[in-house]
Amino acid sequence: MFEGKNIYLRLMEKRDVKHKVKWINDPEVRKTLFFQDVSELATEQWLIKVTNDNTRNDYVICEQGNDTPIGFASVVNIDLRNSSAETYVCIGDKNYWGKGYGTEVKKLLTKYVFLELGLNRVYAYNWAENRGMIRINEKLGFTLEGTLRQERFSNGEYKDRVLFSMLREEFFKLPEENK
Repeated sequence: MFEGKNIYLRLMEKRDVKHKVKWINDPEVRKTLFFQDVSELATEQWLIKVTNDNTRNDYVICEQGNDTPIGFASVVNIDLRNSSAETYVCIGDKNYWGKGYGTEVKKLLTKYVFLELGLNRVYAYNWAENRGMIRINEKLGFTLEGTLRQERFSNGEYKDRVLFSMLREEFFKLPEENK
């Protein structure tokens, strides 16, 4: 479990599936993600499959003081050989959007990649239109590596994705408030 000032992350469990499905199937939330509609059964099967996958860790984001899930986050594509991992964050409960929770989660995941896993590079893909996540990456010192033009087909149109990354040496040069 990771603890921040306002939130904490715990490993995803079967009891969390209903929340994840609800969020992914919400059109407003889903437009920030790379997911299609999902069912509870498919998500339960997915959770069983990934629970023992050592290339990923899937978390539920909970507000401090209670165990109510407000979103989910993951460290995926953990590549020990190339010393890199990908992160993603979804604040699924729209009541928590724009309140700094995404930034706090991203900080915790970034620390985990560099301090616990000891990797050299962390990266994240975002829709080019997802200004919130782009601002978070920029604020925390991630570098925009580029735009993948019309890289995904979603909701009837081709969309651009952007790739952000941070290197270990860059992380250790950050001011404390960005770590």
